[in-house]
Amino acid sequence: MALIIYFILLTSLQTYSVVAQQRNGSVLVGASLRAQDGIEPWLSPSGDFAFGFKQIQGKDNFVLSIWYAKIPDQTIIWYPQTNPTVSKGSKVELINRRGFVLSDHQGKELWSSGSISDVAYGVMNDTGNFVIVDSDSVNLWESFNNPADTMLPTQALQRGGVINSKLSQTNFSKGRFQLRLLQDGNLVLNSRDIAFDFAYAPYYESKTDDPSNSSNSGSQMIFDATGYMYILRRNGQRSEVTTRNTTLSSEQYYHRLTLDPDGVLTLYAHPKNSPGNASWESIWVERGNLCSYVGILGDSRACGFNNVCNLKTERPNCECPQGFSLQDPNDPNGDCKLDFTPRCDVGASNEDLGFIELNNVNWPQSDYMRITPIDEQGCKNNCKEDCFCAVVIYNNIDCFKKRLPLTNGRKGTSEISKALVKIRKDKNHYPSSKAINTNLLHFTYQELVKATNVFKEELGKGAFGIVYKGVIDTKVVAVKKLDRVFDDGEKEFQAEVNAIAITH
Repeated sequence: MALIIYFILLTSLQTYSVVAQQRNGSVLVGASLRAQDGIEPWLSPSGDFAFGFKQIQGKDNFVLSIWYAKIPDQTIIWYPQTNPTVSKGSKVELINRRGFVLSDHQGKELWSSGSISDVAYGVMNDTGNFVIVDSDSVNLWESFNNPADTMLPTQALQRGGVINSKLSQTNFSKGRFQLRLLQDGNLVLNSRDIAFDFAYAPYYESKTDDPSNSSNSGSQMIFDATGYMYILRRNGQRSEVTTRNTTLSSEQYYHRLTLDPDGVLTLYAHPKNSPGNASWESIWVERGNLCSYVGILGDSRACGFNNVCNLKTERPNCECPQGFSLQDPNDPNGDCKLDFTPRCDVGASNEDLGFIELNNVNWPQSDYMRITPIDEQGCKNNCKEDCFCAVVIYNNIDCFKKRLPLTNGRKGTSEISKALVKIRKDKNHYPSSKAINTNLLHFTYQELVKATNVFKEELGKGAFGIVYKGVIDTKVVAVKKLDRVFDDGEKEFQAEVNAIAITH
């Protein structure tokens, strides 16, 4: 009998300990969450926001995050800036004198909120701000003071503060764009070198710095409770970032300011009480001179190396030009690689070299030689004879030779010259004297990336490539992607394509 009573008591205590981890948004010291299916997050009192592990990119990948809990897509608005994506079984715990500690399934520490003394409890607030508090109700740590890619109403960005974009919509690593309030009070948008975290020249700036009078310089960027944003100067004056008529009712709409992976700073609104098909609406954007600006440092990097930026709409469109393909098919804004390797051997023939002509395209900061006056054929011949020359820009009199990598690529009607990309005629993806001679349609690499949803669904493997499922104009197709190129492989591939052409 005593054993049964003991078992019942122990079970009830265990149940209580799980429930008591959170009450009315508060989280006790010692409380923890696991990255696995079926684990309830810690909710704010209204249930608008949740803190916990959000499943992404397959069943075994999770992000420690804060998200909107009441809307269908449960948009993530905060995550750690180091090791944001973790594996199944990882754990976050609120520990006295440590704050939050994130560890993997083997117990290895991945991230912490930093050493802080005498933690009393944590609170998931209805503002979307998670706060760790001491026994005197003093805030020791806040997610608002450690932002990811998003700001929320009532949040402020202090001097020295940084917002980093994600690398892509599904990759939560730090991306190539930043929103920064500099120490001089100037608010800027800039790209950065991902490997070295070096900030390039800004493509937008608020000009709220004042070297002659520091009291007139910016002190904070404030996102107030109504969704209105402004820079508060040290003297109390305001400089608008958005206008008050930009925002929608904060009673009826959620607002968020997000630096998107493409470098556009966007104010979004989403109805709080809406049917299931409602989505975020863009109500204001700041993109600055994202595609066209080239600063003193010679780089604003809207797109990756060799990529080309085209500002067709309010958002930049990065696309590898003909003759190049994406280094990483999952990152359309990333670097592009040349589709052939130039030969610099002594005595190497250039008879198999040709050019692809691109109109209204330029990489203005990649010149290493200018030849003038010269005709177009002379410009081409000069580039052919120079193994370092990858592209020439020709404007009817001047020939600008460019070497790899190319930076600040842009496309637009303001670019009145033509770009000539050097290719090897028997190794490129475009028709030539040695190209596959069939009546089949030809597609660019970018078209096939889109058709296969970035080579997502694998159908099978061959001797020299993988076959993926794709859709072109509503028709289901099979796309074979070569994993290597060599003479016999190319002959085999040509034979296979010619066989298909004869059959179909």
